Amino acid sequence: MKLVIGFIAGVAVGGYLASNMTEEQRSKVGGMAGSAAGAVTQSKVGSAVADNASKVTGKVTGRVADVVDSAGDKLADTIDSDETAGNGTATPATPTTTI
Repeated sequence: MKLVIGFIAGVAVGGYLASNMTEEQRSKVGGMAGSAAGAVTQSKVGSAVADNASKVTGKVTGRVADVVDSAGDKLADTIDSDETAGNGTATPATPTTTI
């Protein structure tokens, strides 16, 4: 309710002031209001982008670290199983030739 009363009062005062201003004064006030609104919008957009970028960067960093850690564990397990299966020594295959 307070918002509606404030909005109505603002419209009434703005209408009264606009009707008593010259064209030059109206354009000056309109320019200042537009630049102020633009600055607020730009700062909100900029801060939202910065906040979301830092959130995404944090999550991606954590995800990449988990994937690298998991890949390292799998590689270590594979190397361990290969060494266990063949005792770490491999015999080279003998080439066969057929004529």
